[in-house]
This record gives sequence, structure tokens and C-alpha cells, in this order.
Amino acid sequence: MRDVKNVFVIGRKNPDLDSVTSAIGYAELKNKLVPDVDYMPVVSGNVDLNTQKVLSYFNVPIPNCITDLNLRVEEIMTRNPILSYKDSPITEVFKAMLQNDLRVIPIVDANSKFYGSFGMMDIAKKSISSVIPDLFRKIKTDVRSIVKAVDGTVLNGTNDDKTFLATVIMGVMDVNEFVHIAQNFDMYNIIVILGNRADIQKKAIEFGVRCIVLSNGFTLSPKLLEEAKKKEVAVISSHYDAFATSGLVEWSVPVSTVCDRSSPTVKLSALIDDVKEKVYSSRSRSVVVVDDDRKVVGIVTRTDVIKYNKRKIVLLDHSSSVDSPDGIFKCEILEILDHHKLGDIRSNRLTRYRIEPWGSTSSIVADEFFKNNIEPSKTSALLLASGIIVNTECLSEEKIKKEDRKILELLCEKCDIKLNDLKQELKKIVNL
Repeated sequence: MRDVKNVFVIGRKNPDLDSVTSAIGYAELKNKLVPDVDYMPVVSGNVDLNTQKVLSYFNVPIPNCITDLNLRVEEIMTRNPILSYKDSPITEVFKAMLQNDLRVIPIVDANSKFYGSFGMMDIAKKSISSVIPDLFRKIKTDVRSIVKAVDGTVLNGTNDDKTFLATVIMGVMDVNEFVHIAQNFDMYNIIVILGNRADIQKKAIEFGVRCIVLSNGFTLSPKLLEEAKKKEVAVISSHYDAFATSGLVEWSVPVSTVCDRSSPTVKLSALIDDVKEKVYSSRSRSVVVVDDDRKVVGIVTRTDVIKYNKRKIVLLDHSSSVDSPDGIFKCEILEILDHHKLGDIRSNRLTRYRIEPWGSTSSIVADEFFKNNIEPSKTSALLLASGIIVNTECLSEEKIKKEDRKILELLCEKCDIKLNDLKQELKKIVNL
């Protein structure tokens, strides 16, 4: 399924080293605290040269950049959905829906391009049309599809696998009435559903009907079967009773005859806000996602839109919309950690705020590790320590607080490095 279980841990626009190191460190901490959710450090702008140098020195890749937090189709859709070809019998498509607990299946043509959608509403409409009380009706089908539909045993096959417009006649009358009815139609396009009535079996074969379907597992006598072979009448035995067999034959028609050709499609990059109305107003309460060649790459259902309608994020080193990517107010903000004053970003949910008057957000993140009794990796500890040193302008008395210094010493101790050595090394890297 779709994977929006990830949470973006994101810093300010035009991120400095403190913004990036705190995002990397806090994502690591949250992944250890909440292992079933993927916390991803990201940046929201070009990373400055000093930050690039420090990350390169510690062999840490620059986090992915995202400048727009608006949720897009590709992030919530079901990828590689189960598909059916337009020539597949409805019974086959319906079975796939039941087996996979699906409410809708995209239908594609022979070139695997989107053709339409088949959903519960289409099933309902077909079900109603299938129980109209008459003795015969016309359906577009072929012998091979009928065999699949009724899970049938072929007693006599033909080389003809062409689709034809069939008249279906239930052999529920006496033979004279059957003759009277059958003579009104093209014999070669008749499908007769029978039981063990040998007289009607014989007459249908004499007429040279296209196909005989025997219910309840009945078969033909050797003599009639030989006649059927001579007349090239396809004979299929269904283990279902007459009522079920009739319904299944009715549902042997290609799904293309009943699927929704007007079903909407969207592209991968479409905004969720822009496709909601399409989802809610469509017959199947879904939209199919296609690429530039109209190949199906995914599907978005109403459940997806309801469940994944907001991106979840953690803000670090700022709480102002000015410093945030586009779409910030459409996100679900889980936490804000910052060492500046509280900005204009508010949340409708119970957001966790931690605002400290310290010299660095990296100090706050490191303190979160310590308070949760979780050991940061050596790389994260070195990055957080570097973020503190650089953001406090190499431990300037005007910038650093006692809390920053205490946390910095703890980080260096855990990395088995002297604070002064790290400070001198950073001076060489970023020209402090």
C-alpha cells in the first residue's frame, strides 16, 4: 500500500549547520523511540557551503530537499494495483475483487493502457439486469469465457473462440415450446442452459446451437455427444445448479461491457487537495493514477484521502511560516523544537512544543537523547556537537549558555574526543 507512515523532520529555509544537524539527530532519536514510523530528516532549501563541508567531513549525505509540503497523489496511492483486461469475463474480475478484498479494479486494454474502472456499483447494476424475469436475453460473450465463468468441464469444444452476441435460453419448458422459441433466433448464436432433459438436449444439437451448458454436473449420452461433435456444438458441464449456472453465464460477458468508461484519472504529481472532489464524486469513489502513456501506476480511494489527507512533520530550529516550506498550514505538526521565540505557526492538534533560550537547537536535540536514556550514534553525537559549536560562534560567551556547554561536554565525552580538538578541527573546516 501507500507509505505515508513517514514523518518529515525539517528545519528552516536556507538551513544552517544547526538546522541540519538537529534534524538528522532528532530523526535518529524518534526512529529509536517509535520504530514503526519512519522519521526522515529533510532540508527545505539550499544547504550552505560550511554545512556541506561539515557533513562531508563526517561522511554524512545531505538530507533530501523538499520545498513544498503539500501532499501529492504519488505519496498516498496504492502502487501497482491489481488490474484486469477489458476482455476478461466479469466473473473473473469479481473473483479477483473477492480474493483481494477490493472495491474497485482498474481495467486496461490489450496495450495495458487504462480503459475504465469496475467497482461495486457496476456489480450492483449487472446483478439487477441479470434477474430480469424473462426466458431468454442477449449477452456478448465467447465459449472460452463461459467455461471460465461456470468453472466448467468441456465435453466438446470447438475451434471457434470468437466473441458473439448470444441469445441465452433456459431449457425449462417442454420440447415443443423450446422449438417454438428457438426458431425465432439465429441458431448459431444460441446458448442453451439445460439439465438432464434428453429431448431438449437432442433438439438443441439438431438445431446446431452454438453452445449447450449442462447444470448440476450432468453430461450427454455417448450418442448425443457424438452428434454434438458432428454439429460442432460446444458442450460444457457445470457443477452448479441451473439457477447459478444461468447467472454465471450471464456474467461471462467481457468486463468492458459494464465497466465505467468515464472513471477519472490523475497524474502522480497532482495535489491531493485538487483530486479530493474527483474521488468523492466518482462512481467507484476512487481515481486511477496513470503515467504519460496512460499506463496504470496506482489508485487513490476515498479511504486513502480520509486517512492520509495531511502530511505529518516535526519542525526544528524555527516555528515561523516565513521560514517554512510551502503548504506548512496544511500539515499536521507533531512537534516543534526551537531556541528562538515562538512564531506564528499554530496547530489544531495537541502539538508538543519545546522552546529553550539556548544557543543551539542541536543542544535541545542532544538533551532529548539524554532525557530518554538513549545513546546517540557516534556520527549523530559529532554532528550535534558541531552544530552547537558553529551556531554559538565557537563557544562565544554571548551566544552559548551553560546548558549548551554542559551538553556539548557530554557529547564529546561519548565520542571520546576532546572539546578543544573538535573545536580546532571545525575551525579548519568552516573557517571560524
